[in-house]
Amino acid sequence: MILFCLSKNSKFSIWNAFFVFGLCIGFPFPSSALYLQLDTIADVKTNFSDGCASIKDIGNQSERLGIDAVIFGDYARNSIEFGVKPFERIFKNTTEGPSVLERGASGFISEINDNDRQIKKTLLIPGVETAPFYYWSGSNFDKNLTAHNWDKHLLIVGMRNASEYEQLPLPNSNLSLNYTEPLLNQFILLGFLCMMSMGAVYKGYARVITVPMMVLFILLTINNHPFRSTPFNTYNGDQGVKPYQNLIDYANSKGALVFWNHMENSSGIRQYGSANLSTFPYPNDLLKTKNYTGFQVVGDNPIQQAEAGQQWDKVLMEYLRGQRDQPVWGYGSNDYLCEDRNGDKLGSVRTIFLVREKNRDALLNAMRKGRMYAVRQADDNRLSLDEFIVEDQKTGKQATLGEELNATDFPAVKIKLRSVKGGNKTAQIQIIRNGVLAKQETVSLPYELTWRDVNNSKEEKAYYRVKASVNSMDHLVSNPIFVKFSISSDEMLASLPVSTEQLAPSPDIRIPDIPKPSPPQNIPIEPPAMQEISGAKTIDKTEVSSITMPEISVPIPKQPVVNPPEPPIPAAQIMAKNSSEMERSPVNAEKLLKVVVDGVALRKGPGTVFPKITNLNKGAEIEFVRRTNIEFNNKNWLVVKRGNRSAYIWEGVVEWAYPSKNVKK
Repeated sequence: MILFCLSKNSKFSIWNAFFVFGLCIGFPFPSSALYLQLDTIADVKTNFSDGCASIKDIGNQSERLGIDAVIFGDYARNSIEFGVKPFERIFKNTTEGPSVLERGASGFISEINDNDRQIKKTLLIPGVETAPFYYWSGSNFDKNLTAHNWDKHLLIVGMRNASEYEQLPLPNSNLSLNYTEPLLNQFILLGFLCMMSMGAVYKGYARVITVPMMVLFILLTINNHPFRSTPFNTYNGDQGVKPYQNLIDYANSKGALVFWNHMENSSGIRQYGSANLSTFPYPNDLLKTKNYTGFQVVGDNPIQQAEAGQQWDKVLMEYLRGQRDQPVWGYGSNDYLCEDRNGDKLGSVRTIFLVREKNRDALLNAMRKGRMYAVRQADDNRLSLDEFIVEDQKTGKQATLGEELNATDFPAVKIKLRSVKGGNKTAQIQIIRNGVLAKQETVSLPYELTWRDVNNSKEEKAYYRVKASVNSMDHLVSNPIFVKFSISSDEMLASLPVSTEQLAPSPDIRIPDIPKPSPPQNIPIEPPAMQEISGAKTIDKTEVSSITMPEISVPIPKQPVVNPPEPPIPAAQIMAKNSSEMERSPVNAEKLLKVVVDGVALRKGPGTVFPKITNLNKGAEIEFVRRTNIEFNNKNWLVVKRGNRSAYIWEGVVEWAYPSKNVKK
C-alpha cells in the first residue's frame, strides 16, 4: 500500500504513505499479513524437452488462468548410452531426446527471460530436472540389460547463466575440468604407455606386436580421458547417494536451489528400446543426503512422506537436534508435459509463496526460506491457507511459514482456512508437532482456529506444520514453523540486574532493627522487659516455613536478678488474637490479580535482589495496591497484598482476575 501511494505523482502521496505507516503502527497485523501470496506452478516442461507447448504458450496460458508465476523444469540432459567395455566411451549406442543442453542452455535462458519481460502478470523462472546418475546391470546377450534409477530426479532452480547448466555433473554430458584430479594419474600412465608403443612402432621393433599395442593404448587413453562431466562410472554398479550428493553440492556452490522430485513414483521395470529402465521409490534418500533445499511434498496423488512420523519429520527432527545445518522444505510439483495427456492439467498442483513483493528474486528467496505451502486442486476452487502463524501470547510475537518464534509461553497456533470460491466443503485439519499428530479436527469451511498447545513441554525446540484435506484430489500441506523456547518468566526475573536507583521501602512493611548480640560478660544480667513493637504484623502460618530465623545463643547469667513475672496470657486468648489478625478482610474484585505462571515469587522489594517471601502457583489471587515506577522489559513492579501482608511482584507474571470488572489503575 505504501509503495502504491508513493508511485502516484501526487502532492499528497508522501502524506498518504505516512498515514498508512501510522495505521500499521497503531494496528499491528499478523506475521502472515505482511506478505503477498503468489500462486505458482512448478516443474513445467516445454518443447525444449518432452513438453508439447512452447515457453511463450505456457506463459500466456498461465496468465489467462491467473497464475502469478511459472517455474520451468525441462530435462537438462535426456540421454542414455551403453558401450562395449573396455572402450565404452568410444564404441557405444546413444539414445538422446530433446533437452536443454541438447538444444542449448543459452537459448533456453534467453527465451524465458524475453517472455518474462513481455508477459506482465506472470513471472517466468528457469529451472531444470535431471537424473545425475544411472547404472547398468545384465547384458544384451541375456536380454536383461537394465538401466537402474533412470527416473530418479532432482529439480534445480535459480542458476542464472548458461555455463552453470553446461557444467552440471551428469552422465553423457559436456567435457569438464572439475573432476580431472582423481582421473589424471590413470590418464598419465596410459598416455605414457601409448607414447612408448608409438616409439616402438616408429623404430620398427616387432611391428606385428607393437602396432596392435599402440592402437590398444591409443584407444584406452582416449576412453579414459580425465575431462569427464561426472566422476561416476555407469558401469561400476550402484554408487548409493554419492552422485546425487555431488549434484546437490554443485547446485549449492552456484547459489541454486535443489529439490528431490517424484520420490514415490515408480516406473517399475519398463521397456526402452532393447534395454529395460528400472526405478523404485526412494523416500529414504531424504535421510541419506544433506544440504538440499527440499522435496516434492504434493503431487497428483497423496505423498506418504507428508504423513506424521515419516521421512520428512525424521529429517526435521535431525535439524532440531543440530544434526543438520538447515531444514528441509516441501513444494508442489505440477510435473506437466502436455495438456490432458495422461491426466496432465496445467495448474493442478500449486505452490503458494509468501513474498514481500512480486518479482523473481522475492519468489526465490521465499522458496529458499520455506515461506510456501503446496496445494493439489481438483478444480478452480482450491483450498487456501490464508493464515498459519504460531504466537507467543505473552509477548505478542508471531512467526509464519519457514520462520522461527522465540517463545516464553505455550505456543498458540492460529489457522485460517477456506476454499477460494466458497461453497460447502468439509475438510480434515491435522496439526503435526515434532512428527506427532498433536491435533486433528473435521471442520466446515471457511474455518478459523486458535489452539494453545499446553501439552508442549517447552524443554526443547519444536516445529508445527499443517495438513488439510477434502479428498485425495483436494488437499494442501504447509511448511513448518519452528519454536525456540527462551527462559521462563521466573528465570527472567532472576536474571535482572541489580538496580542502582535508591528504592523507597514500602510503607506497609516495617522491618525492626535487631542489634547483634554482644559477647557474654560475667556480670549479672537483667533480662529486658519485652515491649510491643509498633507497626509489627503477624506472619501468616503459610509463610512461616519459608522464613529462616538466625540461631542466637543467649549466655546463661550467674545469679540473675529477675523481676517478678507478669501473669501469663491464656493460650485461648493468644489463638483468638492471631486468628482475628490472620482473617482476610473483604477485597474489592476490581483489584484482584491472578498469577499466570507457576512458582512466581513475592518479594520484599521491587527486584530479584530482595529476599523472597513466598512462592505462588498459577491461578493464585492477590490484591493490587499500587504500581511502582521501576520497570523491567517495559512492565512495572507492583505492590500487592497477600493476606494482610504487602509484597512486590512483577507485572509480567500476573493479569487481572476479573477483566470485565477491572478499572484502569
